[in-house]
Formats: sequence, structure tokens, C-alpha cells
Amino acid sequence: MKKIKIVFIGGLTNGAIVCDYLRKNKFVELTLIITYPDNASYPRAVRFEDADNTIKAHQANPFYDKIKSVEPDYIFVAGWFELLSEDLIDLPTKGVVGFHPSKLPFDRGRSVLAWQIEEGYTETALTMFFYSTYPDGGDIIAQEKIRIEKNDYISDVLAKVDKATLNLMTAYFPLLRKGELIPTKQNLSEGSFRRLRNEMDSMIHWDTNSCCIFNKIRAISHPYPGAIAFINNEKYKIWRSEVVDEFPCGGNQLTCGQQVAMLYDGSLIMKTRDSFLRITEYEKI
Repeated sequence: MKKIKIVFIGGLTNGAIVCDYLRKNKFVELTLIITYPDNASYPRAVRFEDADNTIKAHQANPFYDKIKSVEPDYIFVAGWFELLSEDLIDLPTKGVVGFHPSKLPFDRGRSVLAWQIEEGYTETALTMFFYSTYPDGGDIIAQEKIRIEKNDYISDVLAKVDKATLNLMTAYFPLLRKGELIPTKQNLSEGSFRRLRNEMDSMIHWDTNSCCIFNKIRAISHPYPGAIAFINNEKYKIWRSEVVDEFPCGGNQLTCGQQVAMLYDGSLIMKTRDSFLRITEYEKI
């Protein structure tokens, strides 16, 4: 039985899922693994075992010659921040397969899940697709829809992405291996692109609606950097909260960003534009 030669590039929890699936598949020869160093500080970083076929680095492009030497049929990429070079994308005989947490062609780019949660999305998807030289723009292999519940935090959605990753690999890798898939081209004229978030995007503005602030906190809570807020002129990281429609304090006379109360459990009641927010997990920075 001739095995398919595959190079895996990736890290994080979803990358570990893809790599583990390929490693255990009897039809696969996993010829090379490129993953992050053990001391990588990325959220959800996973330590891969040291092995003769494993390279630990922050970039894959410099290892083009090494990848070429193993003559891969496919390269699989998951949980990897670097954009692959055109030469590397063109290298494997059957293509480069990746994953993106959106309903491509919409929400291509960076920080996608955080933007979606902050903007109140109730549904997204994980897309399995072929790489092209246009970021997140290659032909679609499959999509699995992912429900975003109103109280889901980013950690909840990331767990759903991990589950969807395994589902897609289990369902579609056998078809890919047999050559029985017909990919769907993206209509990039209908798509959209997301930029990488920065610290300013993490700032809470108390003069906005409670729901908007709540969504921002959900979007960048653990394992992400957390929302930033000023309370009584001191800087805090805000990790969890809940909307409070009414609070007995004569709220009409309060100003946005005013701390209304500290409850018995240490949680804070903050005045927002339209109601109140109970801050249940926070830390001073």
C-alpha cells in the first residue's frame, strides 16, 4: 500500500488535532512536522514531542529546501500564524490544506473569532480549504457551521472550533485521499477581510451599550489578552461580566463608567450608556 506523503505545519490545540489524526492514519506517511518551539507563548500553544522528523521554529518558509527534499503530496497547516510563501504553496503535488474559522469568503484575515463575537455573531463556521497565494482565498473543501451562544466566551468557541477540526478531518480526509472531492471556488468579490486586533481594540468605553461591552469582554477573555477598562482612574483587565438591566441606585443621575456598587462577592456594578454591567472577574494592572 502506497502511503500519501504529508508535511504538517502548525501548533496550538487545533494543530495538535490535525497532526494527531495524520499521525494515526494508516494511509499517511507524516514525513515532516514543523511546529512552534517549546517556549512559545502563543495562546493555546501545545508542546509537540521531539522527534527526528520534527522542526521547532516560528517560521516554515526558511525550511523550503527541507520540505522539498521529502517530496510531499500534501502540506497540512493548522494553528500557524505565518503566511506561507508562493513557492511553498506551489511545492506539494496535490496542494496545501488549511483551516479558517469563518464562512469563507467572509471574514478572511486575522483575529476573526474575536471580531465575530464582539459584533454579536450567532453563527460562524470552520472552513477547510486549499491554500492559494491570496490569503484565505483558495478553493473550499468543506465547511462546518458553529453556533455562538449569547453567553459563549472565546474559550467556548475555540473548543467548538477544535471539535469541528476533527469532524472535518474525519469526514473529508478520506475523500481527499481518494481524489473524490470537488472543491468549490470562492467568490472573493462577495467576501470581507479582518485586520489584526491591537490594544486599542481591547479598550472598554463605558459610554456604549452594556451588550456591546459584554460582547467585547467575551471576545477577548482567556486565553486571549483580556479587555481593558479604567475604573476609578485605575487600569483593569476585565475577564467576565454580565448585563444587569436594572439596579436600585437611582441610575438616571449616574454617569457612564461610574462604579455603582461592590457586591458581597467582590463583583462590581458599573454604569453604562443604557443600563449596568456586573464585572465578575477582573484584575488590576
